Amino acid sequence: MPLTFPSHLAAVLPLKLWRPRWFDGVALCTGAVSPDVAYLLAGTPWEPPRTHTLGGLLWWCLPVALGYAWLARRCAAVVAPHLPAGLTHRWPDLATLGAVRHPWLVTVGSAGIGALSHVGWDLVTHTDWLRALGVDWYASTGVHWWTVSDAASTVLGAVVVAGLARHVARRQDGVDPPDSTRRMVSYAVAGVTLAVGMGVLPLLPAADQIAPTGVRLLHVMAAALLTGGIAATVSTRRRGDRLDTKQR
Repeated sequence: MPLTFPSHLAAVLPLKLWRPRWFDGVALCTGAVSPDVAYLLAGTPWEPPRTHTLGGLLWWCLPVALGYAWLARRCAAVVAPHLPAGLTHRWPDLATLGAVRHPWLVTVGSAGIGALSHVGWDLVTHTDWLRALGVDWYASTGVHWWTVSDAASTVLGAVVVAGLARHVARRQDGVDPPDSTRRMVSYAVAGVTLAVGMGVLPLLPAADQIAPTGVRLLHVMAAALLTGGIAATVSTRRRGDRLDTKQR
């Protein structure tokens, strides 16, 4: 399947750039990855069935996308300020996501569109729809269609997302890089969290399957960034308290 992140975002990010007020960018992105969140529970008794279907859009994808959008906005102010501000990607600017609010219809609609784009993308790349056009891909090439379409769309999607991220960064004002000490605290804690998570992944159910392990890895990386951001925030506050004490 195409990579959950960043490739699947390529189908929806252009909508936000096209009509910023019409769409909730965070909900578009969380909707675009929501069908694959079910892989977290792969191999367990709680594994959700048929999340990549039209029915799954309502009972699984929509609530998951809205929940993840809420979580992303709450975590942005903690994680983003401690990220580096490069020449092409100004990650600290993402801290402003927590202050952005959209009408609920815009957010719900964006989440639904994101999820629908994922299901549609997978349908095109996973099914042998070329037969309907009279093309027997396997007979002609000896390679299954999904083998080619998944790899090609994954690369293309990742390139599009990277290009859009760079384009947006160029349109924004520059930001000061994070304090070096604060950044080192964030990286150190994030690194430890990532190492622990990587050690746990092989022990989880369905660890021998690419999709569940890939989705779980994305969540481990997100948890690492969050714990790193929390640690850096706490260390900054402690330094501030010590400074206030000395000044008194």
